[in-house]
Amino acid sequence: MEEKNDLIKLKQAYAELGLPEDADREALDNRYYVLTRRARTQKMREHGEAPAGERVDEDKVNAAYRFIKDYEEAQAKDAYARETYGSDPKKAARAVKRAHFFHYYKFHILGAIVLLIAIGYGIKSYVDHRHEQAELAKLPPVDVSVMFFGNYLYGDGINPDMTNVEADILKQFPDWKRVVASLTYVPAETRSEQDMALLQKSMLVLMTDKSDLYIMDKINFEKLAPQEGLLPLDGDDFPASVQVKSKTDADTAERVYGVDLSGSSLMKALGLQGTTEFIAGIRGNAKHPDQAKAFMRHYLGGS
Repeated sequence: MEEKNDLIKLKQAYAELGLPEDADREALDNRYYVLTRRARTQKMREHGEAPAGERVDEDKVNAAYRFIKDYEEAQAKDAYARETYGSDPKKAARAVKRAHFFHYYKFHILGAIVLLIAIGYGIKSYVDHRHEQAELAKLPPVDVSVMFFGNYLYGDGINPDMTNVEADILKQFPDWKRVVASLTYVPAETRSEQDMALLQKSMLVLMTDKSDLYIMDKINFEKLAPQEGLLPLDGDDFPASVQVKSKTDADTAERVYGVDLSGSSLMKALGLQGTTEFIAGIRGNAKHPDQAKAFMRHYLGGS
């Protein structure tokens, strides 16, 4: 019944435009253009008067044109649905609705998927963090933490497993229970975007790291010492030959901020590659400064 009514309305729409029912799209558009232009001309005339044969009802023309266009579009969609989803009209209609749903709501669906992934990742990270904290709680307290900061390489990659280094250091101190070692690779020169990224990362590490002892190459010691990040060592009686001095922005007097361990056989035995410069400095607010000094003295003894 509805289809029959649409056919009647379609016939009336073509009649309103003065077109045969088999007129193609080009004829439809051309006729619509002629009639709307005539309607605008009609409005421009005084009092809107026009000969009876030329009078155009613009509202009816627009309605007829839209109805024909909508009808043709609906017919095209139905034909596509039958060709794509089969001849059963009900199944085709359901398939079209599903396709339209995913088309119009695809970004909502993708957003929901991303949100679920983010929530899952957050939960996993939280669980992993709790597990890590629980495992750390079982370990003995840290006696000293050491960071190698500079053009150093160890093992595979730039984020190596330092377990063996920790074990080697711990062997030198029988009374200690635990040593934590880390390595932050700082490229000697910035020749690529990756080098720049690594340099930026190293700056972020310095801002957040809480290691007691820094082992640095010369260039990074010279960058770090003036920033008042290291503990002065003037009164600790380290041999003058291994004292490394610097000035800070707040103190123009030269003070000892580092101890050169580059000649230490024990330091070389740790197996780090890259630079052969090892300048030890203690972080200004180190948690274990005495153990850090003990480390420096012991490794000097292995020179």
